[in-house]
Amino acid sequence: MNGNGRLKAEWGYAIEGNPSLMLEIALRSLLHRGAEPRKLSECHGESCSWVRDVATCLANGDCRAAVLFCADVGLACCVANKVAGIRAVAVEGVNQAARALRNLGANLLVVEMAGRTYYECRQLLRLCQEQPSACPPRLACVLQELDGHAHR
Repeated sequence: MNGNGRLKAEWGYAIEGNPSLMLEIALRSLLHRGAEPRKLSECHGESCSWVRDVATCLANGDCRAAVLFCADVGLACCVANKVAGIRAVAVEGVNQAARALRNLGANLLVVEMAGRTYYECRQLLRLCQEQPSACPPRLACVLQELDGHAHR
């Protein structure tokens, strides 16, 4: 359970627009193997609000990590990283996602949906499911220090 007394999904996903066939198959494959990701907020036209909703869901502890599939990864990361406690990283491939989770403690992987293969979709979702999203202590210190000096 999370702090709000609700059952907590370990990880989630969010998709801007209609999911590609490759992503749908990857999700079905993981569900068939017993994975239970939480489907997070859907985008209904306003991508900034949608990304903020997804980031807020993570910050509230509804999930520990998520993969966000969208069209504009730069915008999504910029908006998500404005929410306290979110470490959103734009990733292009599986190796980059693994490094972001391991070295940065990323809790939101942001992926451009265009051109993703079944393998990439499945591996990105699997990484999010398996990797802990704890922020490395050294990085947590730097982020906390920078938080007091936010440029807005």
